[in-house]
Amino acid sequence: MRLVRENARTAFGQKMGFNTIFSLQEFRKHIPLSSYEDYSDYIERIAKGEKNILTTYHTEHFSLLSGYKKLPVSRWDVQAAYDYQFCSSFYVAGCHGLLADGMTLNLVDNSIDRLPTDITIGNLLGRLLIKRKFDNDQIYVIPVEVANPPEREDINYLQALFAMKQDNVSLAMCEHYSNMLNLLRYIEKHWPRLAEDIENGNPYIAPDPKRAQTIRDIMESHHIGTQLVPLLWPELHCIMVFDVDNLNASFELLRTYCGRNVHFVFTGIGSPEATFSTAINLDDPQTVLIPDAAFYEFNPKNDKNYHYLLTLDQLEIGKSYEIVITNLSGLYRYKTQKIVTVVGRYHDTPTVIIDK
Repeated sequence: MRLVRENARTAFGQKMGFNTIFSLQEFRKHIPLSSYEDYSDYIERIAKGEKNILTTYHTEHFSLLSGYKKLPVSRWDVQAAYDYQFCSSFYVAGCHGLLADGMTLNLVDNSIDRLPTDITIGNLLGRLLIKRKFDNDQIYVIPVEVANPPEREDINYLQALFAMKQDNVSLAMCEHYSNMLNLLRYIEKHWPRLAEDIENGNPYIAPDPKRAQTIRDIMESHHIGTQLVPLLWPELHCIMVFDVDNLNASFELLRTYCGRNVHFVFTGIGSPEATFSTAINLDDPQTVLIPDAAFYEFNPKNDKNYHYLLTLDQLEIGKSYEIVITNLSGLYRYKTQKIVTVVGRYHDTPTVIIDK
């Protein structure tokens, strides 16, 4: 009701009669379920600098859906992502003594553009990384200043080059666990070229013959698919995964690469629409939904017609639901097509995993 009240004078709120809505039942009656196409014209108006279109809250950023569809992100959604993904993940890691003094292997895409209206556009996690001004000596791969080189080379090459150049890595950050797996597979395939470039140097890195020889010694005796992380980065003991996608068989392969001394922080379920959940335990893909990050409705998985949507307090353990959100950035009763399975509770709030 607060979201309805505070956004009643927006272009969308006036069209939908927000000032006549005083209950959840009236909200559902007046506001139909929506998808991206219902907002495309409004979003273009926001991108051109118009205010009070979908929300009174200031739009700071556009995230990209399917690589090209812009979704507005208000300052409150930016703050929610920072609080519940960045801060909470570092808190979990810190509680287990996993925040060391080494470098951070950053595999989050931080190539951010800026519109003429001064709104940034791109990956929200990358924007947080730049906006919060993490110490560039700690964020190592890829350094912020190299994220958009004049003649951009293959991103996998740049990530592998900077990663292998540094042996003192204690923490890795990636959007999906597959980012780390792909990096290791790339290294296995291209290590001779990487070692040569590290030995001789190039426009991105200074020459380091000693590190190049160490890499050759490691890789010449390495068997594909076996423990590689402890050999390349002996101090790396924590990997943060900022979006918990399906943990299929390939995740077990990543565990094999990492060995027993590397732990995972699954920071939560997120998407361009919202930050849905946050981490509660180490090495646990189960995350807890965030009650104040959005207003949630849940459609039972097998109900293709959205006959009866549930609220957060009505979810049942063991059942799967599609998340429908009214968020802090101007999406109302938006069908996310993201399916979660309720696996437990953290106090009174449901804990979930992504449905396969």
